[in-house]
Amino acid sequence: MTKSDHSQRVDVSEKGYVYIIGAGPGDPELLTIKAERALQEADVLLYDDLVSGELVDQFQGIKIYTGKRKDSHHFEQDEINSEIVRHALMGKKVARLKGGDPFVFGRGGEEIEVLRKNGIRYEIIPGITAAYGASAYTEIPLTMRKISSSVAFCTGHPVNKIQVPDADTLVYYMVASTVHDVLDAVVSKGRSENTKVAIVQNATRYNQKIFTGTLGELRRREKAVYSPALLIIGDNINQFIEKNWFSGKRKVLLTGGDAKRYNAMEHIMVHFPCRQVDGADRERVKEYFDDFSPYSTLLFTSKFSVKYFFASLFEYGKDVRHLAAATICATGKAAALELQKHGVIPDLFFEPDGCADIVTMFRERGMTDEHILLPGSNLVDEYLVRELTTLRNRVTPLCVYMHEAQEHAESIDLAFIDEIYFASPSCVNNFRTLYSSIPENITVTAADTRTEKEYRSLFGES
Repeated sequence: MTKSDHSQRVDVSEKGYVYIIGAGPGDPELLTIKAERALQEADVLLYDDLVSGELVDQFQGIKIYTGKRKDSHHFEQDEINSEIVRHALMGKKVARLKGGDPFVFGRGGEEIEVLRKNGIRYEIIPGITAAYGASAYTEIPLTMRKISSSVAFCTGHPVNKIQVPDADTLVYYMVASTVHDVLDAVVSKGRSENTKVAIVQNATRYNQKIFTGTLGELRRREKAVYSPALLIIGDNINQFIEKNWFSGKRKVLLTGGDAKRYNAMEHIMVHFPCRQVDGADRERVKEYFDDFSPYSTLLFTSKFSVKYFFASLFEYGKDVRHLAAATICATGKAAALELQKHGVIPDLFFEPDGCADIVTMFRERGMTDEHILLPGSNLVDEYLVRELTTLRNRVTPLCVYMHEAQEHAESIDLAFIDEIYFASPSCVNNFRTLYSSIPENITVTAADTRTEKEYRSLFGES
């Protein structure tokens, strides 16, 4: 081997590592423990359109949206392959996050072919495929004794090659634009028009919707079907569909705060998509991180303020030792638990009912003449800053993450929401930029009197 040949070779040990991960059908809590561990390690996350923003936001890696639906491709598959390889050749750990399972209509096989060609090591982490999720969240068993002993997974594309296997239960993926073509193909193969059929949209998500009937009825019905949609055909479709365990839960839109305030057995939490870290003023953050000595107190008022503060701290080559001289305060269990993840137990912790309680706590403890660093979002709580300042404190807000609507976040369908919880006035403001009104049937709950006042002001409530 010549010297020039050797210089062109890339040592496998210098290359990165790729995780091909299934995110599940939609509910972010259906992510596997192994997938969560890999995503925590990843330097780069390439995620698809059907992966929830709520799930992606939990992880620190650089996020690249590769959304791809029929006739609306943000990235073509070849571009996605190239992007995975590019980051892996830079020595990074790459997470390729796909909806459902990578090997069930997920093109995982195509991506590992490219990785093999480039000598890049990889690992495949399966996910719950849409058929399993739809089955569980609609109470349609895919197999059932004496009724269905075989299942076939098919796709509704291309129309001229729709397969109709000889199985008791048929499940068709990606049928939003081809549902009638599939039904026609199934009937032409000899299935009775009395065979039961269910169309499941947004399986496992808060806005899951189900249409049921027989093959004959749905063939004659002109009903729009929206992606993502799944078609289930078989006599295992039972009478529990319309009122199942999932549909009976109350759906709460949470704009912030701790989801544990609601009972998980009775509620489904829907998280309002209004967080993004990319817009933070990194140069200003670095400037403040160069020297912590002026600050006698660090005040963390949310888990996100902790999460993004420590992400920046580690990025600039520092750790908790640089905070040793400061009194660390946390308000709320979420912030305290997030601090513990980074090896920090707060010097002062309590559960406030709004900003007024924070000020009262400082006053009662005689915390005056302090220089307080207040990590948070771009939406500074001017009331908190002003009131802490009246106690002769100097308060320095520091934007470590942006609190705004995410570029690729899915809009919330309020028709499926029973209650909205506003955690702060800034949450009300964020919500108001996207929604001009709130349907009358939705219950609105505010965290404190200031938040309620902001809600009544912006939405015209007397």
